[in-house]
Amino acid sequence: MKQKPTSGRIVGMFGIPCSGKSTLIDMAVNASREMIARISSGDIARRLSQEAETKHMAEGNLFPHEDKLREEILTAIGKRRTSGAEVIILDGFPRTGEQVQWMLENQLVGTVYEGCLIKIHIDTNEAIRRACMRNRDDQDSPDLIIKKIDKQLKMIDELEGWIFRLGVPYYTIHNLSLQHSVENFVRRMELKK
Repeated sequence: MKQKPTSGRIVGMFGIPCSGKSTLIDMAVNASREMIARISSGDIARRLSQEAETKHMAEGNLFPHEDKLREEILTAIGKRRTSGAEVIILDGFPRTGEQVQWMLENQLVGTVYEGCLIKIHIDTNEAIRRACMRNRDDQDSPDLIIKKIDKQLKMIDELEGWIFRLGVPYYTIHNLSLQHSVENFVRRMELKK
């Protein structure tokens, strides 16, 4: 059995598009005295993707090469731990129950390893509004944006079922206001202010 790492507690953070995951992480980094590292699963997937796969993911689908994604995430975690990160936030990961199971098997989450999962919750209409604002220069119609968000909501419902069945420490932060969300996140993670 592996020993608990002395640094680099893992936090998997997920939520629908435009829920404020990355913004919340950036604000938490600035609000804490601890060394927090961010690993974006989306950035890794885009870097590893071919053009057709990038389009597939832009439609709200999962990255098709799960083994490569997991390998890159583990490598990035190792590098962040070596550099002294006290908390490592996986932005946009997990997205599936199988990824939660993998995180448990690799001792990234669970009570012994102090790792947990956090869902960023936002009102669906607010997420749609933000997505439409973000999408001004793209070709996505509001109907397509709604379809993508609905697909993500279904994936999150399935993901939450896995999280509960596997008994992974799990929190929900309601993104009512970013300042309140950051304070809640810092308090939940017991980060040093």
